[in-house]
Amino acid sequence: MQQFQLKSVTPTTAPGKIAALVFAIVFFLPILALALIAVLVALVVFSLLFCVGFVKIKLQSITNRSRDNEGRKNVKVRK
Repeated sequence: MQQFQLKSVTPTTAPGKIAALVFAIVFFLPILALALIAVLVALVVFSLLFCVGFVKIKLQSITNRSRDNEGRKNVKVRK
């Protein structure tokens, strides 16, 4: 029977482990920083839009006087 061995198992040396760790930090740290910045920007934009919408709805409810005494909209009361 023929056996295929794709990769031989060799123990990793200490300098190899340190090099792999440094490479991982240098590679993944900017990606994580960009993701964190994107989350913060999205949070600020969402909160601003939420506040603007909330204030707009409150102003419309204060200035809209086309309701009758029971709170119904656009109802003409016959006298």
